[in-house]
Amino acid sequence: MSQVQDSYAVEFPGETQSNAVRQTITRSEPHSLRTYTPSQAVLAKSAGVFHRTPEGRRLYDYTSGVLVANLGHNPVRWMKRFFGYMGWTFDMLNGPEDGFFEAVSLTAYNAITELEAEASRRLLASLRSFPGGGRLGSVMWSASGSEAVQKALWACMRRDPKRPGIMATRHGFHGKKGLSGAVTGSETDRERDPRVRFVSFPREECSDIESPGKTFDSAVYAAELESVLKDAEYPIGCFITEPYLGGGGSYH
Repeated sequence: MSQVQDSYAVEFPGETQSNAVRQTITRSEPHSLRTYTPSQAVLAKSAGVFHRTPEGRRLYDYTSGVLVANLGHNPVRWMKRFFGYMGWTFDMLNGPEDGFFEAVSLTAYNAITELEAEASRRLLASLRSFPGGGRLGSVMWSASGSEAVQKALWACMRRDPKRPGIMATRHGFHGKKGLSGAVTGSETDRERDPRVRFVSFPREECSDIESPGKTFDSAVYAAELESVLKDAEYPIGCFITEPYLGGGGSYH
């Protein structure tokens, strides 16, 4: 592996097509747009739990469950249902290429589509059929995880305006925008919000396979929580942690 001069792209022997794609990305996008992993894998197509690189190498996908592709890539049954919900037929694609066909709106802005209403109705009915689901009053749709975190924090802060403070565990990742960015990482990062106070998360205790057998002492973490609750400039009204993936690894 080598890194090309004046470029964030890496090059691997035998990956001519992938190397070219990586070069195109680094020359046409700002560096801040994406996270540059050591492999910078280029994916040409995927099916189920496997990816294929442009060179035909098969890779096992260990990440898309985190990115909410839990059904695998391109599941036939799901795609058929999506095709049907959109009102598409194969005959529609056989018309003139400069024409249009009638189907479900691709965007609605501030209007409403029947499909949106049906999706909300079904989701509520499904979740309410399980224990505890009756507490669910409505569905809050978001276009991204970052937006979902932002909206959830807003809801918490609005519930009790007298407690605008937010407590977050260090080194989690929630997003890069607004409050979702402000609760990501730690107090030493840029673009901090004075309402956010960070507390430690047990990382060293779960850093290797031997740790689960060791006794966990929660006293130091409990003491830190109590200290922040007592001394915070803005009274704490909500707490956010990351259940799985942290910016420094899978600790949260």
